[in-house]
Amino acid sequence: MEQNVISVSYGAKYKNYPFYNWVPKPLGIILLILLFIPILTVGGVYTANSGEMTSGLGIQSEHIQFVGFVTSIGMAAFSPFFYQLVCIRREKMMCVVGFSLLYLLSYVCAVTDSIFVLALCSLIMGFLRMVLMMVNLFTLIRYAFGMEATRNITPGNEPDDEQGWDRLDSEKSKSMPIIYLFFMILGQLGTSLTAWLAYEYQWQDVYYYMMGMTLVAILVVLVTMPYHAYNGRRFPITFRKFGNVAVFSSMMTCGIYVLVYGKTLDWFADPTIVRSTILTVVFAAVFFYMEWSHRSPYFLMEVFRLRTINMGIVLFLLLMVFNTSSMFVNVFTGIGMEIDNWQNAALGNWSMLGYFIGAVIAIILGSRNVKLKYLFGLGFLLIGVSALFMYFEVQTAGLYERMKYPVIIRSTGMMLIYSLTAVYANQRMPYKYLSTWICIMLSVRMVIGPGIGSALYSNVLQHRQQHYVTMFAQDVDRTDTQSAAAYDQTLQGMRWQGRSETEAENMAAMSAKGKVQVQATLSAVKEMSGWTFYGCIISMLFVLIYPYKKRKLSAWRD
Repeated sequence: MEQNVISVSYGAKYKNYPFYNWVPKPLGIILLILLFIPILTVGGVYTANSGEMTSGLGIQSEHIQFVGFVTSIGMAAFSPFFYQLVCIRREKMMCVVGFSLLYLLSYVCAVTDSIFVLALCSLIMGFLRMVLMMVNLFTLIRYAFGMEATRNITPGNEPDDEQGWDRLDSEKSKSMPIIYLFFMILGQLGTSLTAWLAYEYQWQDVYYYMMGMTLVAILVVLVTMPYHAYNGRRFPITFRKFGNVAVFSSMMTCGIYVLVYGKTLDWFADPTIVRSTILTVVFAAVFFYMEWSHRSPYFLMEVFRLRTINMGIVLFLLLMVFNTSSMFVNVFTGIGMEIDNWQNAALGNWSMLGYFIGAVIAIILGSRNVKLKYLFGLGFLLIGVSALFMYFEVQTAGLYERMKYPVIIRSTGMMLIYSLTAVYANQRMPYKYLSTWICIMLSVRMVIGPGIGSALYSNVLQHRQQHYVTMFAQDVDRTDTQSAAAYDQTLQGMRWQGRSETEAENMAAMSAKGKVQVQATLSAVKEMSGWTFYGCIISMLFVLIYPYKKRKLSAWRD
């Protein structure tokens, strides 16, 4: 801790830290905010252009999904270093090194056709993104508001009484929604930007554009920020802990491999799924052993003794599983309306309005001391209402313009739970557990929860599709005049094009099957929307009934 205090006080002696004195404060604030754009946008893969990327590389869409999760694993692996790094106070050095590495890794991602190389680069990029994001955030807080935020996370600086903790919790209920709103809106803008670039140009051009942004960021940092020498006796991060990082990342990567590729490879019928499952268990055992036995662990296992942490894990799991229902809009618009990735991304921009509404509701009701359980319940209710909207809206003659409503409703509910779960989990939590909690939160919120949700929804969707295909195909024969007329029309059209009789019959049969497939998919989406609504209502009742007891201060005081 002594090392961190030295670094913080050293950064504080610069009047205009981290900028030169000639940089006016309003300009400095704008520059720090703009630095978040490349930080939040640059990544190993971009989901908005996944269609162009899979077709360009000739790979499965699961590869892109898997690599995207690996980026999140890298972000979670950074978290236990969070406190030491934000206390170093060397914004220029970290930005120059971080953006330079992101530039090189983006170039590798643009030219490689190896999934292993892409995944490895994504893992490192996720780690670097979190380093830059947290360091830049704490620098912005200090520069814009004159607050040394690290003092509010330094072990030993916790409030002494219950009134102090309650005051801190009240402040977090107002600040957390604002912070999450800022990051989520920037993230959505980045998604829209990458979708537009991939649509207008090629998927590789997205990486080249990001490389350009990192170069601009490096230039801005070099011009506006002076060099700050490291004032401590030694760097607070030791390479010994990177062994823990390797084990943690391997454990999470093997686990998410099973969830992503399970459906495609027929689960445990494939030897790679079996091996990945075994490796997940082995790496988990090694990781827990290392953390329990080390004197200075990378991950504090005692954090699971906190009731709020365990409930926070449950809330994030439920949220991210049911938030996977956002796929209903994409499936419906893609199958029923045949729109492209750019139009889907444009539709997703409506989520920014939902994020804003959710943040406003959280702040207003939180300032009026409304209990968190009611806000959690409202969040699950809104996600359920979004699914219910899709239940009644899914039909062969759906309207693209109406799809913005479930996006707005779902994102509003998501924002409520997303931001306030962190507030609840941090209630009266000793600061020494903060870095470990961030690791847990990112792992559950960005990897485990979405991975389980994607595996669950994709498998159920496939199963119900096959069910309805079998059911609807029974009625598609010559006795059905409409189906027979469509078949004959396609058959005649193929003949006029000069196709052989066999080719014409095959094309007509495929056309008939395609119509059945569309009808089956829409029916499956409608059915799953109904079950999602029931699941959200059950979750709402659970969070309303669950007893929210505040931790006694004497339980953790030495």
